[in-house]
Amino acid sequence: MHAPRLHSFHPLIYACCVLATALPSAVHANAPAPALAGHWRFQTATGSTSNNGVTVDLIDQGMLDISDDGGRLTASIAWLDERGQLTAPRQVQGVPGPAGTVFRHAGKRVSTGRNGKDSSTDVTIRWTLQAHGDVLAGTRLVETDENDPKPVSGTRLKARYVPPALPPAAVAAAAASEAARGPSTPAERARVVQMALEAQQDPLGVQRRDGAWLAAWIESIPDLVLAPSPLESWLDVAPAAAMREAAGVQYLASALAFQISHPQQAGDVAATSLAAMEGVLRGYATLLRQDARYRSSKLDQAVAARRQGRLPAFVAALSGRHATLAGAPAPASDATARAIVALGTGEPRVMDWLDILSNRFGGRMAGSDAYTHAARWTRTQLQQWGVQAELEEAGQMPLGFNRGPWSARMLAPVAQPLRIATPAYTAGTRGVQQGLAILGPATLEEAQERAAQFKNKWVLVGGENSGDGRDGEFVHQPRAITRLLLAAGALGTIQSGEEPLYAASGAPTSWESLPSLPDIKLAAPQYADIRQRLASGEPVTLEFDIRNWFYPGPVAYHNVVARIAGTDKPEEIVLLGAHLDSYDGGTGAADNGAGVASMLEAMRLLARANARPRRSIVMVAFGAEELGRKGALAFAKQHAGELKNIVMMLNRDGRPGAISGMTIPTAWQPVFRRVEQALDGVHPVFGYATTLNDTPRDAGKAMRAGSGSDDAVFAVNGVPTPRFGMLGDFDYARVHHTVRDTYENVLPFSAAQQYSAIAIALTAYTVANAPEDISRQGYYRAAEAAQ
Repeated sequence: MHAPRLHSFHPLIYACCVLATALPSAVHANAPAPALAGHWRFQTATGSTSNNGVTVDLIDQGMLDISDDGGRLTASIAWLDERGQLTAPRQVQGVPGPAGTVFRHAGKRVSTGRNGKDSSTDVTIRWTLQAHGDVLAGTRLVETDENDPKPVSGTRLKARYVPPALPPAAVAAAAASEAARGPSTPAERARVVQMALEAQQDPLGVQRRDGAWLAAWIESIPDLVLAPSPLESWLDVAPAAAMREAAGVQYLASALAFQISHPQQAGDVAATSLAAMEGVLRGYATLLRQDARYRSSKLDQAVAARRQGRLPAFVAALSGRHATLAGAPAPASDATARAIVALGTGEPRVMDWLDILSNRFGGRMAGSDAYTHAARWTRTQLQQWGVQAELEEAGQMPLGFNRGPWSARMLAPVAQPLRIATPAYTAGTRGVQQGLAILGPATLEEAQERAAQFKNKWVLVGGENSGDGRDGEFVHQPRAITRLLLAAGALGTIQSGEEPLYAASGAPTSWESLPSLPDIKLAAPQYADIRQRLASGEPVTLEFDIRNWFYPGPVAYHNVVARIAGTDKPEEIVLLGAHLDSYDGGTGAADNGAGVASMLEAMRLLARANARPRRSIVMVAFGAEELGRKGALAFAKQHAGELKNIVMMLNRDGRPGAISGMTIPTAWQPVFRRVEQALDGVHPVFGYATTLNDTPRDAGKAMRAGSGSDDAVFAVNGVPTPRFGMLGDFDYARVHHTVRDTYENVLPFSAAQQYSAIAIALTAYTVANAPEDISRQGYYRAAEAAQ
């Protein structure tokens, strides 16, 4: 069993609690026996998780049994799991110190990268503990990572902790889950192949009988892996719940059966997806023979494509890449809806807006000139279409920051370019700077002993790049080792980072306390190469030129607020939102230029179609979402009186692709059927379908977890925030907040983006123009949302 893991946001970083063999340490023979001896229940922060400016410590608990053998203290440390069970204890010797007894041991820092693979790094963990009667106090420090000490607290127990007895079934389940699962067996593989065949004749029966087993089995075996496929999400929009579940099982069984029967093609995503689609369509034919209510217009399109010999091309188009939009007569009875479709397919402009946002302005950090100019341009563009648009101040940054070009290279022993990034609001170099590299200290004590060695050196530090600044994510607080390196005259620090390199934000600060020690993130293979050379005694000379510029604040940033006034119920609002700001390691194309561009294009289509809906349509390009949804919070405060009148908030922040529908309450179904009708035939593969769900939502979940986007601000104020489903294989995790967030990575999804803009415009218009009342009743749990 593994001990608890430290989890930090982007990249997912786990650490610190896997205790290994104790490091040898000297013991003060004449030290007095402290009051630490005994049994303790402790808790400590093993890390933190943060997103959108909200940082929460992750607290783990454990048991500490300390024995005293003639003044020699030995600690047995074990962690508690969620069932109250203990991890395997580790024995660690104690050494008296000025701040308490020190227990130092080795550990593992396990990092999960964006590829889903774990890698581990050896670390040194130091506990400094004191007893004050029956109260335990102290700190826990991961020395190798330069982390600030985390407080440890606890209470004395009268006796050693005894874990509660587990029911026999739970014991068996725990043993099964902890046992190393070997490869799939021949019998299991044969069962899956047979399941795929049987599901074609009895989709619902196989789903009920074997669906749960199949899902658990594929998660547990190491030798069969299904790569993510857009076909799977495309199947999620079948009209009936039973049909969706049966199609999902059929897809999984057929895809796995293909891999089992054709192992030489196991890595061929296209061939696997095609085989899965064939299985799904055979099962679909069976269901239609049983009950016509299972009919799906989207699956009918796939059936027609197979009949015409186009099924491989149809399946390939589900990726959203390199698709085309062909204008088709819109079946909608509303003339405005037909005009939106005609304009959107005949005069697509969404990629023009993304080109301007990401290539003319680039990365748009709040407090930068790029953000200021992008906001002004967005307002002007909306006004040119005849839409009322204004800038509303949303907040101020304490100082301004602009990013310029950067370059890096190794000069000796071999000449080669280096792949680097730096977080926003961190220091640049003083022009072009050259110097030798040096291995950094593991502890503050080591840093103090070696201080004279760091002058005019590039210092390789431990840990792994998470995208944020070395010295604080949102409050610049240089750590002790950083302060020592700065005083010693170091040129900058270099930290290893998985590629593509994260480049988020260091820390807005004040003009009087600007960061001055460059915080360089270097591609992991190059970092490892330099580190190995240094460890072997080989000198390494590096050169960096990083242009990160500051200017005195405060610097105001604004939301862009645009409004198409309603005719009959102008006080009721359909709110469209997307955050305009972005990190600037890339150009903010996917996050969130693509979202703003599709919202802008939707507003253009509405304006050019001369939309006159009954309710008002308001679009907001929010500022400072990346720094804690500050723009959305400011809007909610400034427009507090309007929140109760917002019918729904439709937000776009996430991977580019084709909108495929959304999940709604049953009461809204008549309205959204008209959206589906208006979009029918716009694209031969893309489609818009709604899924019904009447379970009340948790309005505050995203805000409490520090996750989500600007829509979370409106959810806690009782505004319904249904989310668009997305179709496509855009690899958002490999782009998000990295140097690869650039225009060319979104370009293959041009048609999908344009389709999404049409879908947004039609959704907003149809909801705003609906003759029905659109109630919030039951959307959220009554006690959790402001009404």
